[in-house]
Amino acid sequence: MITVLLNALASTAGGGVTYLRNVLPKLSRCNDSYRFFVLVPAEHLSDYSRFSGERVSIETIQSVNKLFGRLFWEQTGLRSYIRRRKIDVLISLGNFALFASPVPQILFNRNDLYFSPFFAKDLQARGLYCELMRHRLKSFLARASVNQADINITPTRAFANRIGNANRANNRRFQVLLFGFDLDAFTANKAPLASEQAAKLNLSENCYRILYVSNYNYFRNFETLIRALPIVRDEIRRKEAKDIQLVLTTDIRRGAVYGGYDSTQAAALIEELEVDGNIAMLGTVPHDKLHQVYRQCDLFVCPSYAESFSHPLVEAMAMGLPVIAANLDVHREVCGEAAVYFDVFDERQLAKRCVEALRTPWLRENLRRTGSERIRKFSWDQHLQGLIALVERAAAK
Repeated sequence: MITVLLNALASTAGGGVTYLRNVLPKLSRCNDSYRFFVLVPAEHLSDYSRFSGERVSIETIQSVNKLFGRLFWEQTGLRSYIRRRKIDVLISLGNFALFASPVPQILFNRNDLYFSPFFAKDLQARGLYCELMRHRLKSFLARASVNQADINITPTRAFANRIGNANRANNRRFQVLLFGFDLDAFTANKAPLASEQAAKLNLSENCYRILYVSNYNYFRNFETLIRALPIVRDEIRRKEAKDIQLVLTTDIRRGAVYGGYDSTQAAALIEELEVDGNIAMLGTVPHDKLHQVYRQCDLFVCPSYAESFSHPLVEAMAMGLPVIAANLDVHREVCGEAAVYFDVFDERQLAKRCVEALRTPWLRENLRRTGSERIRKFSWDQHLQGLIALVERAAAK
């Protein structure tokens, strides 16, 4: 039997949560040759405990709740945990490896911020020098971690190439395992959207709704999207006499800080451009109700300047929304011809792409059709099969 530890202590939000939500239920279906231990964040233990079973143990470390405290424990306490549980293979899900691991280690590289040419410049432009120093330290650790792993996994080839170029590493060291998508599971909850959130949507036939699914943070490039909004609004009003509503799954306001990201600057931009009446800020929408929001919108936009995969792109394609995405290699790999692209920080080009998609029926239909075909390549079952094959390769060492 191969005993595997999945260290998911860093999976507190976003793609990490999506990954666990989809992969944990499938671990128990692996054959009897595997025994899994999974370390999850303490605040999410109750959410994942139902996936425990005879061959899957969901556990946590109660005292680890801050980034550098977690990193310290992972370089110290994790070793004794591996010995106690007689672990054969370690899977590190959170970008940082256990240095000099006593067992073969598979490292998931999922955070493009540590390799992005834009993020450090963004922090510097905002005058956030303490955050910049923290970012540089984390980037150093993430890049060093690549060389500590026996096997490195990325969710896209484009991201592997980015890491390889940043680290001057041999790209053959990286194994690409596409993340999956399960449409039935995504749309299983038929309960309606919360009434206070639904009430914010302008569902008039005389209104186009443009959706962006993301919590507020800097690398999601909200400012470029906000600058594009009045251009789209004025053009649509002039040509069709229709309204525009930007639908966000966050709440941008002065003084609001999300995971260390202060939305004050974006809130000030909304006030300056006088577009607050054209934005529906829904706040956080439970993942199992997101499909309700997608269904109410006409177009999906992803302006992020740093991504390793982007699950919302796949969700949008699956829900039949035309996609407008920033021109990143990762976005092109995920969406292919199921999206149209714009230069990352060019709000006028973004606005132009939005107007074209909204006003061109054949383009919208082509994007929808191509997207519905595109999502077939994203399978959690195939992802897990590939992961198990890599576990076997690591265990053979």
